Amino acid sequence: MQKGAGKKQETLHFSSGGTTGSHISTQGDIAIEIDSIDNILNGEKATFIKMDIEGSELSALEGAKQTITNFSPLLAICVYHKKDDLLTIPQYIKSLDQRYKFYLRNHALTTNELVLYAVIK
Repeated sequence: MQKGAGKKQETLHFSSGGTTGSHISTQGDIAIEIDSIDNILNGEKATFIKMDIEGSELSALEGAKQTITNFSPLLAICVYHKKDDLLTIPQYIKSLDQRYKFYLRNHALTTNELVLYAVIK
């Protein structure tokens, strides 16, 4: 499926730039159809959600509210794109299901690739 994950159904523009500095932009060279995970799954169960979507992780999690609340999937969410993500993303997940436990792992020696794992034990 060629869609991005977000809070709602919309079209966004993405500046690819051919570098690691790619981002959503009104001047972007690529149009991307976005939809919420809740809409895409339409009530189907999810067991694992992984996100590395260039700073749009919180918005996509908001669009997965029902999926997370109903099915409590394992989550692997990048939290290094925005400085507040390290606090706001776990707080948001915890607001949906208090049972989640959090673990952090940096997946690169020379760059910041910090991933938040949210699991229910």
